[in-house]
Amino acid sequence: MKKVVVVIAALFAVMVLTSCGAASTTSAEGTATPAAGTTAAGASAAATITPDMQLPVPRAFEVSAENTPQFFQDALKQKKPLLVMFYAEDGVSQQAMEAVETAYNNDKYAGVVDFLLLKQGDSDEITELARNFSVGYIPYTTVIDRNGQIIFEQTGFLDTKVLEQYLYIATNK
Repeated sequence: MKKVVVVIAALFAVMVLTSCGAASTTSAEGTATPAAGTTAAGASAAATITPDMQLPVPRAFEVSAENTPQFFQDALKQKKPLLVMFYAEDGVSQQAMEAVETAYNNDKYAGVVDFLLLKQGDSDEITELARNFSVGYIPYTTVIDRNGQIIFEQTGFLDTKVLEQYLYIATNK
């Protein structure tokens, strides 16, 4: 009887684990890809992202004088792509910051993309802006195109190649 219970528990565990793994697959290169029919904002994609692709916009960001600090309104008025990163003094933020620094130091974005690096807790304006973006976890990175549309957002680990693909889209739309 004890063996039957153990076998049933083992089969149940296998079924649960295999169904949990359906959300993504990992290629030979180690790149996670969403399973067919699923999407994930910021997920590493096996295929190259091109400017003409129709990408899902995670959500719209409403800008008004009441809910948006002046420095952010001014940045949007420039009509340039904008990378916004909310960060803290922790290891995950440092890793994500490395991806942002790589993009920042890339000559093809100089003067073309504005970068706003905002340390959480530095001011009430930053805290309010984070609240308006519905930032739940730090680091949080988003790319906004020339038209003010969010085309990428991600919390936590930030892949440099994925970030640069979305910056490429933002600068070529």
